[in-house]
Amino acid sequence: MKTLMTLVVVTILALASASAGSWLTDIKTAQDQARSQNKLILVNFTGSDWSAGCIRLKNEVFSKPEFASFAGENLVLLEVDFPRQKPMSPEVRKANSKLADHYKVAGGYPSVHVLDAEGTSLGETGYLPGGPNAFVARIKSIAGDRIQPKTVAQAQTQTPPPPPHPSENAPEAPAFNGAPTFEPKVYSDLELKGISGKGNGRFALINNQTIGAGESANVRLGDSTVKVKCLEIHADYVVVSVNGENRELRMRSRL
Repeated sequence: MKTLMTLVVVTILALASASAGSWLTDIKTAQDQARSQNKLILVNFTGSDWSAGCIRLKNEVFSKPEFASFAGENLVLLEVDFPRQKPMSPEVRKANSKLADHYKVAGGYPSVHVLDAEGTSLGETGYLPGGPNAFVARIKSIAGDRIQPKTVAQAQTQTPPPPPHPSENAPEAPAFNGAPTFEPKVYSDLELKGISGKGNGRFALINNQTIGAGESANVRLGDSTVKVKCLEIHADYVVVSVNGENRELRMRSRL
């Protein structure tokens, strides 16, 4: 009996490990899957067999069930590897180098990009201490409202609310108990909305995106987006780079 229980546990762990390690290696396949499943693409530019940061990210985040659960609902995983010992075909090496050039990854591994299905980078990050929860929180902040709160299957299994009690003369109830609704704010310029965290763990909320120091993200501006790199985060202002030009953004005083 004890041997059977051990076998069951080993089998479950093996299945979980396989699920967490379901990484694609071809960008076109990842894009097709992202379109068909309405997901984002997480691209891990890695030196899998030599970079200490990459090995820690795999062991502390990618191999954990918390990350596997989040990725299974929201992400298509793509690994772009630059190993030193692991054999790799010249075709794959060439394709990986082309991707690294396209997303301006110059050897700073790990470099993790979040892409939409068309291949546009929404932002990037790297190794973060704190395990899968901290990493998932960072990915959510990059993705913004593109991350769905639950899968379609989960939504379908929810019990629908009971129908309203019929009444001939009762007026139709206003949505949200009459509370007014508003369109999302359209920003005509970059605005520093808030700063959170302390020391080297600070994050800046610029328009609709939360960005850490040294990180980049696509920030909504008007009807489009602009790529913003956060260079410095201070107590009440940040320094960013937009199209090669450095700008200082300060907190607006509230009346």
